[in-house]
Amino acid sequence: MLFVPKTTNAPVGFALDDEKSSHASHTTMEVTETSNKILKLIFEYALNKFNDTMEQLATGRPKFLSVIDQFVKAGTQVEMCLPAFPFKSANKVHKVFGILPDKAEELALERLNTMCIRIGDVYPPGAKLTIISDGLVYNDLLGISDRDTWAYGEALRTMAVRKGFNHIDFSRLRDLVTFPLPEKLEEITYVANATNFRRFLFNKYGKDDLDIDHEVATNPDTRMTYLGYRRFLESDLRYIFPLGEGRSNKNYKRDVKYLAKQMLIRGYAFAGAVKSAFPNHLRLSIHQSTGEHKVSMSLLDTKTGFTTPWHCSVALMADGEWISATMGDFKKDPRLEIIYEDGRPSYFQEKDVRAP
Repeated sequence: MLFVPKTTNAPVGFALDDEKSSHASHTTMEVTETSNKILKLIFEYALNKFNDTMEQLATGRPKFLSVIDQFVKAGTQVEMCLPAFPFKSANKVHKVFGILPDKAEELALERLNTMCIRIGDVYPPGAKLTIISDGLVYNDLLGISDRDTWAYGEALRTMAVRKGFNHIDFSRLRDLVTFPLPEKLEEITYVANATNFRRFLFNKYGKDDLDIDHEVATNPDTRMTYLGYRRFLESDLRYIFPLGEGRSNKNYKRDVKYLAKQMLIRGYAFAGAVKSAFPNHLRLSIHQSTGEHKVSMSLLDTKTGFTTPWHCSVALMADGEWISATMGDFKKDPRLEIIYEDGRPSYFQEKDVRAP
């Protein structure tokens, strides 16, 4: 029975309208409250290595909430996407153990999966994160073979299944391209289509009139990504393109700058493909940014600047803390020993400490 206060002479129809308005307002408040809880949880996993982190997160808050609101209003799973996990660093001498994922990737996947589980605690439909590997976008620029890129991606998927990271999905090439592909890609057919993928990506989403120097100079997000590329390329490629006769340090740094800009050009095209394939997902990123368009994430919960597992190794200390650094730096520490998993070196551990 509709309750109409005796003190009003308003027609019943108006009372019904008021009730509907009140219900709609109440629902909107619930959606807003839930979306804020979800975003607050996601921000706990955001990149936090810079002094202006909170200001950056606040910048994109309205946009991020509007994306999350759509899922909450529909009562559906919150969907996020993260371009990441391309391949292990080209620097196998100093930075990483080899071409396959190790404990660093496991910790990163576990962190992302835990974030999704915690979202489910405040929002029952839960969350799912899709990892979009960008390995084939850049691997040929860094001297990484298509075969190694395939091996890394397959091992990563196997790890996620084995460890029960059920809130993590992985995109496939067919999610991003429209040219004919075999129903199931195996190593040989993947390698056979790697060049086709890059050609399709650049032809469909590339911009012939893109002035990358202008973008670096005027776009803060692009400039931060560019500087990040330069930093890791200088260390990643030093053993691929060693200094010596015909290559001075000055020339090496000049060419690294050029390579970083080529990565940016490809990155613009890849971003277009991601936006087309995942238009409604909450966009996450591994790169430092202004926070306006994407949430910058820290994949490793460590105190150092090494937050992407394919660029470093990890070590378990006696107090249970995980730390991240280059493999070469860890090898110099007499307190640490290498721990093997599946017959391969996986991480470092402070001696006389056992992993949980």
